[in-house]
Amino acid sequence: MARLLFTARAGGKSEGEFDSLNLAQHVGDQSDIVQVNRHELMHLLSVKQLQFMEQVHGNEIALVTQEMKTIPQADALITKERNIALVVMVADCLPVLIDGVDVIGAIHVGRRGMANGIVARTISEMKNVGGRDFIAHIGPGICGKCYEVSEPIYLEITSNLPNADAGYRKIDIRREVSRQLDALGVKTININKCTLENEGYFSFRRAPKTGRQCGAIVL
Repeated sequence: MARLLFTARAGGKSEGEFDSLNLAQHVGDQSDIVQVNRHELMHLLSVKQLQFMEQVHGNEIALVTQEMKTIPQADALITKERNIALVVMVADCLPVLIDGVDVIGAIHVGRRGMANGIVARTISEMKNVGGRDFIAHIGPGICGKCYEVSEPIYLEITSNLPNADAGYRKIDIRREVSRQLDALGVKTININKCTLENEGYFSFRRAPKTGRQCGAIVL
């Protein structure tokens, strides 16, 4: 089985808005301190290599190999390689980690990725490289009663994905992602914690200038 974890705010060296285990280099935190935080993540996972992605709320998937030297523009990573930790960074979106026989995945799921089929596409790609017997671990993210959007977005999402309807202008990403995984025959383990309600997590909705926690998984 894979090793995996979901981080929270505590346990790092960042200060101010990024207090304290911020893992993102693109949010305005000090780069050297972020590197210290990332080394702490490596220590927690007992690895020497972390693979991040440039997340763009799309449905592209990157296959990670030992030779990869760049950060791919994608919203999901999969690999059959050992000792490379796949990392998805979030601050309200859902981090979804997939543990499978000889293959793992890490998915960034916001409302656009959810609507564009990032979950099903990732499971399909994992099957294509020989994966099976998947278990999905869904980490902390904003809950349905807190995730309010504009009326046009609400109508667009819920007309196509009625299970995501959490009341007028509110969307439940966790419930819809869980439904999608269940329809694919994937067992799910949910950490039902709302990042907006719980100040122990970074939340973009609470404070747009903030850090990022992560979900990380390694074979």
